[in-house]
Amino acid sequence: MNNRFRNILFVILVIGQVAISRYYHSWRFNVDLLYLIIFYIAIKSGFLPGILTATFIGLCSDYLSGGIIGVFSFSRTLAAYLLNVLARFLDLKKNVFVFLLIFVSLFLSNLLAFLFYVLIFRLRITASLLLFQPLSTAIVGTIILGFKKVKSLLDVS
Repeated sequence: MNNRFRNILFVILVIGQVAISRYYHSWRFNVDLLYLIIFYIAIKSGFLPGILTATFIGLCSDYLSGGIIGVFSFSRTLAAYLLNVLARFLDLKKNVFVFLLIFVSLFLSNLLAFLFYVLIFRLRITASLLLFQPLSTAIVGTIILGFKKVKSLLDVS
């Protein structure tokens, strides 16, 4: 039952992210649902599965965003490493720590990707990638992880 529920949740998150990137890209409210999959796998699995999954999902994010291939892959891989290390020391039963862990790790990941984009394209600093996306993703991730069934998948309930 847990594997089926987890797979259904992953499929819903992937479909939601594809729908957001294809049809609702012009919205200011941009949620990175694929990052929630990275968050789950980096916390639940070991080091190598978390890193490999983050690299693959980062490549998918690069493809969906239409940017340079490898920028988000590199930044998401570093974020998965950070999540894997920090998850050992935090109590994920409390939603505050889940919110902060998602927000800080996604902020640092987006900051690193944004630095690459500034160096390559000389972009201006925008709040949507650095503040609004981590904040909205952390809120949505905390809501999703607030359910008992999802917490049982993380073995923190």
